[in-house]
Amino acid sequence: MNEEWEDGWDRPRGDLVEVECPYCGERVEIVIEADVWGSLVQDCEVCCNPWQLTVTRDRYGDVEVRIDRAQ
Repeated sequence: MNEEWEDGWDRPRGDLVEVECPYCGERVEIVIEADVWGSLVQDCEVCCNPWQLTVTRDRYGDVEVRIDRAQ
């Protein structure tokens, strides 16, 4: 069953995290799904440059995301 926001769109599943692109400086929101952790690469939706995301979680499951320029 999908939950819907007031505007009718499906609610993203996972943690909504605001991050700042290390290239263009724009702040964007990304969704980190509950089972995601470790390192991955994702492109900025504004400038399309690649990020290196490092996702960690504490013992309660709260997410922390570090973003660097991908090598």
